[in-house]
Amino acid sequence: MKDILSRIAIGPVGSRDLAREAAQEAMRLALEGEVSPVQTGAFLLAARLKRETTEENLGFLDALVGLSHRVDIESPDVVSLADPYNGFTRVPHFAAPTAAVLAACDLPTYIHGGADVPPKVGVTARHIFEARDQPLGIGEGEASVQAAAQRLTERGVAYVDVSDFCPALEGVKEIRRDIAKRPCLSLLEKLITPIRSRDRTHVVTGWVHEGYQHEICALAKDQGFASTTLVKGREGYVDPAVHKDTLVQGYDHRGGNTELMLRPKSYGLLLSDAPNYGDITAENVAELWDVALHRKRRFLPGQTVRLLAGTILTQSGKASTVMRGVGMAHAVITSGAAREKLAAFTP
Repeated sequence: MKDILSRIAIGPVGSRDLAREAAQEAMRLALEGEVSPVQTGAFLLAARLKRETTEENLGFLDALVGLSHRVDIESPDVVSLADPYNGFTRVPHFAAPTAAVLAACDLPTYIHGGADVPPKVGVTARHIFEARDQPLGIGEGEASVQAAAQRLTERGVAYVDVSDFCPALEGVKEIRRDIAKRPCLSLLEKLITPIRSRDRTHVVTGWVHEGYQHEICALAKDQGFASTTLVKGREGYVDPAVHKDTLVQGYDHRGGNTELMLRPKSYGLLLSDAPNYGDITAENVAELWDVALHRKRRFLPGQTVRLLAGTILTQSGKASTVMRGVGMAHAVITSGAAREKLAAFTP
């Protein structure tokens, strides 16, 4: 690690980039605790301040995947909804209700994350499930990952916690808190993808800063994902807006590049005003998840879920157009099938 720091921690002018193999070894040393916490913090900060190259991020992700429990399942298609692990603070998000809709459309979908992840330490899906009194079957390490994969196969939905599928990553949480800087881990942890299909795994995630969409696509293609849907959403989350247009980029199930402007008005989903949700708490968002899947009430949460699900159904090849995908999502919400799938997250 001293040798690695001597290369990357010199400054913006003198620092040198790491080859993929060296980057993988550096991240492994940091995550497995073979170096001091001071060196781990220095490494994460130096890599961020230098700006990680694609080659380095490929190596860092190799290390994360190698240190994770991973399960391949027989379902021909699996969707990973990959929201930021450090949560949200400004607006609610709806990955779990969207996963329920996709599962009701015969597209198995899971979400993953943690609790109290720095630096933001916002509200996460795990917090919301806890507020809903929905146990998730977490805390047993690899056994919990295996059980989640089984639920995904049988029920079409599942939640996997980072503390179970990558304990080494969970182990550097306090270091991440101490450095008070968003390291490369904030991007890469979303792409570990601990449950994958033996045939086609589709990843859906968000992006904010220009250029990151290309980095994510490069990493996703290297991992062999069948499609990657990147939503320029709020706080880096996957939810598109329904009061204005939202840009979606990535590549679809045929491998073709995607650059799509989602225009809610085109799908009959436009709401004219941005909502004011007040305080964002796990309890409040838990109620909004129910509103999103209400069979008759078509407010912003439900419109958001319809638009996101319709886009994913199209990207994965389950629907021929976003309009038809939105129609499929609407059908399983009004039938009550999606609400049943939301309950199925609980073992």
